[in-house]
Amino acid sequence: MKIIQSFWSGNQKKIDTEYGWCKSQYHWMGWILSVNQLVKYYDKVELYTDDFGYEILINKLQLPYTKVHVVLNDLNEYPAELWALAKIKVYSMQEEPFIHVDGDVFVWSEFSNNLKKAALVAQNKEKTTNYYHFMWTSIAPFLSYIPVEIEDFGKNASHLSANMGITGGTDISFYKQYAKKAFEFVEKNKQIWTDINLFNFNIFFEQVLFYKMAEINSLPIAYLFSEIWEDNLYTGFGDFHHVPHQKTYLHLLGDFKRNLSVCKAMEGYIMKFYPKDYSQLMKLYLLKEAVIGKEHTLNDKVVAELSEEFELEVQKNKFSESHFLLKRDLNNVGLNREYKKFLEEENDFKVVRLPGFNIVEKDEIKTLEIEEYNSDLRIFELDQVDEILMEVLLVPISYFDLIDEMNLYLEDENDQDSVQEMAAVIKGKIEIYITLKIIGIYSFN
Repeated sequence: MKIIQSFWSGNQKKIDTEYGWCKSQYHWMGWILSVNQLVKYYDKVELYTDDFGYEILINKLQLPYTKVHVVLNDLNEYPAELWALAKIKVYSMQEEPFIHVDGDVFVWSEFSNNLKKAALVAQNKEKTTNYYHFMWTSIAPFLSYIPVEIEDFGKNASHLSANMGITGGTDISFYKQYAKKAFEFVEKNKQIWTDINLFNFNIFFEQVLFYKMAEINSLPIAYLFSEIWEDNLYTGFGDFHHVPHQKTYLHLLGDFKRNLSVCKAMEGYIMKFYPKDYSQLMKLYLLKEAVIGKEHTLNDKVVAELSEEFELEVQKNKFSESHFLLKRDLNNVGLNREYKKFLEEENDFKVVRLPGFNIVEKDEIKTLEIEEYNSDLRIFELDQVDEILMEVLLVPISYFDLIDEMNLYLEDENDQDSVQEMAAVIKGKIEIYITLKIIGIYSFN
């Protein structure tokens, strides 16, 4: 089956356009990770784009698409906010079974045979709530045309939709009909584009219309996930610390792509596993007077050397300032998995508090100010247990000894319920601290 992706710039020609991400560079990193993961599992991964997309993704970043179609320039007459039109146009151009994968979707395995053989495919079924309902009620009064398939959408808050982080299938004729209907929906309301929130409008001519058309025509949709999520309550789709062992699919929809912690985790993964692509992107952001740094010259060998250096520094608890944040971030990739493996095998390990953060107190509230590589400080508010742990971790300590040390703070050290509860708290805290990049761990057995 052919995998396709689409990027339309919306007639925006600046590399620093954010496209819904918290910073523009993460948007381009998303494309780097998405296609590199896809080509691991599929022989045909094709890109449909416009001139600007071709210039950045192909000419500058040289991403490994097997074929590129520059066919989206004719959408430039539409407002950039109508971003879903590009995807829908690309669906209509297909003449063979396909799966379209959004540029903020990342996979660590092939899609199942059930999906590959299905007539229609989507990521998951979605239950609409007041979140979508309020969007619709702010748009619908202005519309001069509403497709019959979704005329009843506003009658109550609860409906079903389809998340189309991935979509496709074997029913090519359906996608052509759907695309025609979607463009008709948009075009017949052209006169009120300036009166409505076009960004929100995408939801209804893309996801809601797709689901309703399939339903009315009694066409089943095969979903990647059987779970039904509410439209604004997606969880776990940005958990980079769980790939590839616990999760093999991430989708940075909505707030995930605006969450700096999630974006930094993505960046670390790309630096470690796709260092050349990462450096190529960083060079595009260089000012003329800027100095070439280590982040501009990464490759597999450099990454291995930096990672090895940092592992030794953690074991010696002696850290060099040279490229500290870069080395820390590389070391952090996969560290949560290593931690879980220690726990599963009941092996003891050393916990080392890292430099790179300060404890700040204001109005009797203590927070961590954590330095981030190429980004602003990350702020984390401490609770009472955190404050004690920060003191205990001033000296490297084994995990088992750490739990024993924390048990000394219990009112009754012999109360087994309290002891077990403390162990669970420490287990969770260590996972948080690894995610925050304020500790390192290593086996000493």
